[in-house]
Order: sequence, then structure tokens, then C-alpha cells
Amino acid sequence: MDFKTVRGNAKYYTKAFVPAKVLQSRLHKRVFMQFAEKTGLVYFGYVDQHNDEHRLVRGLTVSATHRDNNYCIGSFKGYDITVVERTDTIHFPGKAPRTQDWIIMAFDLHTVVDLPHVFIGLHTHSDTFYAQLFTKFTTLAKPPVGMFAGLSSAFAERYAIYTEPAKLLAAEKLFDGDVTKGMADHFGGLTIEVADGCLYVYAWHQRPSLPLLTKILQNGLWLAGMIDERAQLS
Repeated sequence: MDFKTVRGNAKYYTKAFVPAKVLQSRLHKRVFMQFAEKTGLVYFGYVDQHNDEHRLVRGLTVSATHRDNNYCIGSFKGYDITVVERTDTIHFPGKAPRTQDWIIMAFDLHTVVDLPHVFIGLHTHSDTFYAQLFTKFTTLAKPPVGMFAGLSSAFAERYAIYTEPAKLLAAEKLFDGDVTKGMADHFGGLTIEVADGCLYVYAWHQRPSLPLLTKILQNGLWLAGMIDERAQLS
């Protein structure tokens, strides 16, 4: 076959170009579908946040502009669970717009006790992130020095706790030394929020994988159980 023949026959020298974003989207979809099949959750894929036919994952990342993909929902080991991959562009005065990506797993807590709003975030989160957080949730504040006296040193080195000043004692009972030590030992870069009867476990800017989703599930189930247990004792 000569060069002219090759040039004249597209099947010999052309390949369909697939953009990197499309390949990434397909890979992410495959991971979430595998996770849903493994855990018995139902996979829905992309969901429109303005559509009432699905349950919206709320918490600190909810906004009027976020986009939810790879949405899964169901029950596992007694807890109703929702999983979603969320993307949004964060705008804050004086800062350049910034794209944020989250993998979020929400656990419906069993307790009927009115729980405090709590966010446990990494010290490595940017100043812009915390500025935006406190603008959205003006009641959240870092407890005074001396509160949460039972925190493990490994936890304190990695995380900061933010909650409502009027509910400091309630938050302290939920996140005692045993719970914070467990988080320090096993959560890695995961962060959490307790709000409106739900536990939210977040992975920030991490590529989804079956081991990561399994880690979020296992840690979320453990922490949900600890919160439910301590809420009943308060």
C-alpha cells in the first residue's frame, strides 16, 4: 500500500478524537455505577437541581449554580444514603472565580434530637473557602480556646471545628475524644458537616475511585452511628 492510498483511505489513518473531559466523565460514571452495583444503591447519573423528582443534597455546597452528576440513592446497613459528584464555580469579592469539585455522601441520621450545625474542616482549606463559608452560614464560629478539651492532638493538627456558639456544649458531646481520634486515624482528607438531621462527608478535588467511595461509605457509617449514639445520651 503506497502513501497516496493511505492518505485516500480514512480508515487507515484517522481516529475519532475524544476530548479529555468526555473521557474523564465516562471514567467517573463507570466508577459510580460500580459503586452503586456493589452497595445496592440506584444510579441516576446527572440530575437537575431544579427538578423536584429527586432529593436535593443540601449542606454547605448547595447553591443556585451547582451541577450534580453521578447521583446515587438507596439504603445501606440501616442508613438512607445519597451520593453525588458536585461541581460549582465559587465567586467571592476580590477573588478570581474558582471551580470546586466535591464527592458528597449524605447519611440520614436516625436521631430525632435537634442537632447543632457543625462543620469540621481541614486547616489546608483556603482563606477564600472559609470566607465564603462564613458568608453563607453567619452563625458558624470557631469555639473559644479550651472548648473541646478532649480532642486528640492528631485531630487538632489537621482539623478545625466550627459550630453555633449557642450550641457549643451539644457539639462537644457529639465530637468527644474517641470520635475525633477515630476521625484523625481514618478520615484522611475527608471533611464533614452535620446539618438538618444529616451527616455529610466530603472529598474535595479528588478523583473518584471505588476504594475512595468505599472509604467514604465506611467512615460515614461509623460516624453516623457515633453521632446517633451520643445524641441519645445528651
